[in-house]
Amino acid sequence: MRTYTKQTPIKRQLYTKPTAKRLIPAVLALLFSLIQLMSLTGCGSTENTQGKEKIRLEFYNRKREVYAVLEEIIKLFNQSQDEIEVYQNMNTNSDVTLRVAAVKGEFPDIVELGGLQSVESFEYIMGGYLMPLDNLSCMERIKEEYIPYLRYDDHIYQVPLAMSFEGIYVNRDLFEQEGLELPKTYEELLAVAEVIKERGKTPFLFADGDSWTIHQNWECIESAYRGNFQDFWTQVAEGKSSFETDEISRGSLEKLLKLHEYTEPELEKLDYAGAMERFAAGEGFMFIQGSWAYRNMREINPDLNLELIPFPVEEGKEQRAAVWVDSSVGISRDCRYPEAAQKFLEFLTKPEILQMYLDDECSIGCLEGVSDRAKYAPRINELIESGQARMDASWLPLQTSVIRDKDIAELMPAASAEKVSAYLSKYTKSLQKHRKLYLDAKEKVG
Repeated sequence: MRTYTKQTPIKRQLYTKPTAKRLIPAVLALLFSLIQLMSLTGCGSTENTQGKEKIRLEFYNRKREVYAVLEEIIKLFNQSQDEIEVYQNMNTNSDVTLRVAAVKGEFPDIVELGGLQSVESFEYIMGGYLMPLDNLSCMERIKEEYIPYLRYDDHIYQVPLAMSFEGIYVNRDLFEQEGLELPKTYEELLAVAEVIKERGKTPFLFADGDSWTIHQNWECIESAYRGNFQDFWTQVAEGKSSFETDEISRGSLEKLLKLHEYTEPELEKLDYAGAMERFAAGEGFMFIQGSWAYRNMREINPDLNLELIPFPVEEGKEQRAAVWVDSSVGISRDCRYPEAAQKFLEFLTKPEILQMYLDDECSIGCLEGVSDRAKYAPRINELIESGQARMDASWLPLQTSVIRDKDIAELMPAASAEKVSAYLSKYTKSLQKHRKLYLDAKEKVG
């Protein structure tokens, strides 16, 4: 885990003293500009109805999918009182921008992050960028079973908003048109893919143009057998197992490569957005993705008849799934107005407000008092209710996660057994090299 050191401020540009002849016009021009600005903005301040300057708080959002609903929620908050004004900020390269802000000592007042399985979230907590939020009243409404996956070093630093999960999206209309049943076992999945291929159609679409979707596809398959990854990753870190020799780990990656036999060559390197567009247009029968993609595909095609099924395991094996905190909100430890930021978080997590967020995300809530919006995934809901779905907050050191997330792209679509072994061996060596960092962090979660 990398802990960032805040840098000194950027040096000012060299200043050249103006001559008297140049100074007078410049001052007059500046005064004129200030008068105009004051008439438009009240000299740059935001005032409430009593003329008192409002507290302005930056809410940095990394998820473009929820920008619109957060704008609506922020607007409601700003209208609900006269003392605080929250504004939303986001960037196309959001994670990199946030890292730069952390290094420069300009971490946002309020920030949207993932759960503890996120490398970024773990780094910001371990690096001391977020303040503990244990005393917020909304914390009392967090579902009890989620608490162990939110607490780090005896504190909770993020208010969880929504859960996510992965599986295979199936186009129900295409299946019905072909007279096919949705697969419930891995054997049925291969059989139905073969039938679709024989009929000259495309069984699967993949978003291999973005490497993060590849490793998530792999972990979607693996989590169908494990639930969560913590116990296995601990065995690897301690030298008791390896990604190369473990049957589930290697077997899951081999299954992902096998499924690439059921797509078209020109569709193998679509990026995330392109794959969603093609799938929403009906160009493929199945698409491995997460709950976060549902709303986006329905926006592309409102008539799309989707169901998200868990990745099916072999006949006779226990079917599992993993769920995790996908979206949470934290407050900077350096926030000048922490009480104001906490007031916004309390507003955001009111049941009727959080419900707006969940309705837009079409996801599962982490707090009591809200209704889950994941009816498009009935089998996964059944796994959750029966205890077969496992909560996951498994974290990997940054150096190891880079290997997992980036190098895997070199294996698609049809890597040899030797290349797979080399990749898994490199992955294993990295986790074992950073064993102490991983195990020390693991001990603080829960």
